[in-house]
Amino acid sequence: MNEFMKILLSLSVSGALLLLFILGLKPLYKNRFSRCWQYYIWIIVALRFLFPFAPDTTIVGSLFERFDTAAVTSEIHTSPNAPDSVNADNSGAEPIQTNRDIASVAVREPLNLYVFLFYIWLALALVLFVRKITVYQVFIQYIKAGNTDVSDIKTLNLLFDCEEKLHIKTRVELSNNSLIASPIMIGFFRPRIVLPAHKLDDKELSYIFIHELTHYKQKDLFYKWLIQLVVCVHWFNPFVYLLEKEVNKSCELSCDEKVISVLDDNARREYGDTLLSFLKSNNLYKNSLASVTLTEGAEQLKERLGAIMSFKSKTKTIRILTSVLTLCILLSAVFIGGYPAIVADSSSAETVSKESTEKTSKTDTYIYDENIGKGRYLGSEKLENDMELENDDSYKYTYTQNGYYCNSYIIEMGWNLYAKDHQSYGMTEIILKDNSKMTLYFSDTAHNYMNDSEAVSAIGELIDSLKSTNVSPTIEMPLIISVTPVAVDDIPALTETYFQNNDLIRFSALFSALDKEIQKDYCQKIYDADKIALFSAIVRNLDEDVILLYADKSDQDNKSNFFAVLSDYIKPSDLKRYAEKYYESGNIARFAILLDNMAREEKQEWLLKAQTDKKTNFAAVLSDDLFTKMR
Repeated sequence: MNEFMKILLSLSVSGALLLLFILGLKPLYKNRFSRCWQYYIWIIVALRFLFPFAPDTTIVGSLFERFDTAAVTSEIHTSPNAPDSVNADNSGAEPIQTNRDIASVAVREPLNLYVFLFYIWLALALVLFVRKITVYQVFIQYIKAGNTDVSDIKTLNLLFDCEEKLHIKTRVELSNNSLIASPIMIGFFRPRIVLPAHKLDDKELSYIFIHELTHYKQKDLFYKWLIQLVVCVHWFNPFVYLLEKEVNKSCELSCDEKVISVLDDNARREYGDTLLSFLKSNNLYKNSLASVTLTEGAEQLKERLGAIMSFKSKTKTIRILTSVLTLCILLSAVFIGGYPAIVADSSSAETVSKESTEKTSKTDTYIYDENIGKGRYLGSEKLENDMELENDDSYKYTYTQNGYYCNSYIIEMGWNLYAKDHQSYGMTEIILKDNSKMTLYFSDTAHNYMNDSEAVSAIGELIDSLKSTNVSPTIEMPLIISVTPVAVDDIPALTETYFQNNDLIRFSALFSALDKEIQKDYCQKIYDADKIALFSAIVRNLDEDVILLYADKSDQDNKSNFFAVLSDYIKPSDLKRYAEKYYESGNIARFAILLDNMAREEKQEWLLKAQTDKKTNFAAVLSDDLFTKMR
């Protein structure tokens, strides 16, 4: 909610600045540019108030980011727990702003303040919007209560002729109403012109029809409701009421200009007289929001009559100047900007947290507490008595478990079993290639193979193979969970069975024994089916070119879960390439995925670059990662 409120406030500031910029230019264009242009130019301001899209670097955006940075820095400097730098030996390093510190700023009073402000803003915006809708509905019911359909053929034909002149194909209804003193038009999709009850001659009727039909053709009711939406959203900003006033005034001037553009001097006077005739008596019910009327007040009418009598067609030079000024205003709207509303940033904390959890909370990692004699897999909720062991120093080993294929056996093996549990399993001793001895432990499901020389030999060869690859964590106290003999000819059929059954352990074991081309086929099937668990199980067996291929595919297809798994196996050069790409594009969620595989020095370089570039979101994620690793 704090990000939403920042965006809302930045839009309010940027909209107000653009409004003042255009008003500041008004003496230059008021009597020179067309009234139609002066009417529609306010749409740019309305959109600036409503839509947060803008370049990364804007005037208002920079202002708000500078405010954020100052607030966070102030909080960090006053926090007794905040570290001074990433590296104590590097006296030139800038202070680190960590997510922990930023969280302390956001979670305490500011967060509560933003939430409080959000609910106040939302409540008043809804109340104002509902009130406007209610006023509109009451007005429509008021008008309908006094309406009488016009049946005079001559008047209806005159309306039809006016519709044809303006190329309006929609049927416009016509009514008389004794409750109003000036003609009005109501209805968004079913337009209706409502005339006062007194007698009107044909010329007056034609001017009225042309005027109201011009309002309909310009979609003025929709325009007015767009402005009402701006008013409801930014009810706290006094400038939106100034915008509303300018649009209402420009609406009538623009309509008059359209009407008189095809009239001669005498007809213009007659049109002005028609406007004056309806000013003599006030409307019994006035509401500029609910309808478009012929006249709205003496002060505005004076300006309208002056514009009517001084109307001149615009020269080519004026039209060119109009285009130039329009372009300048559009560019101003863009570069005034607002607080960065990047989708990736607004959801980055949640995305990074989720993907980091998926990468680090794997169910094959086991923690054992010698004090209570219990353990659990990382990712399960809590131990007995709600003890959180990952924040405890009592665990000593990390237990890892996977499936492997070796010498016609599928071997499901884990290692780093805690010593207190040794008595629960059968055991035998083997001699490895380096002449070191290792004790194997067998679970009940693999107990029958404890004295099987071929199976034990295969297990020994498997351990030698894993140790030669510097597998992490180091193999100590291996536990054999299961042993499954497999004939070579049966491997393809069994692999397909395990694939269909989503048997991760056995499928990943046999996958390593498949032909490279068959492996690629399975990779494609798994990727297309979004079977991320199966993909995670086999990725360690893929060649570098295949890993890079799917890294690129998952990046292009926006499959962050696949990319997160593959990032553990990407070469440093490709890792750097991806990091640069995500940094430049502002994709902080993808960038954060790569942090686990970056060296500390590389992270420090990125942190300094992010601080220099004033990318506070990247700096926060990097500093948080560095600070966490220091603890």
